[in-house]
Amino acid sequence: MTEAHTVMLRRSLALLAAEPHQAGPALMMMAVEKHIAFSEGVAAAGLAAVSGASPEVVMAAALRPARKQVRRNVRGKGLA
Repeated sequence: MTEAHTVMLRRSLALLAAEPHQAGPALMMMAVEKHIAFSEGVAAAGLAAVSGASPEVVMAAALRPARKQVRRNVRGKGLA
């Protein structure tokens, strides 16, 4: 998941350079977004595993929420 690291690094540096006094809440929101995506991924993976899905499907279900959020952030913040 290097995409998440790259997006967070770029956004953090941009925020700190442009508005250092207001960067705190935005950086906190980025961390919360990751937590939410992780929680959704855990739930999706658990449901896939319980339903008897293959390991590949379980892994894809686990990663889908985080990848979706990262793609949204890349497009929305002009970091592509």
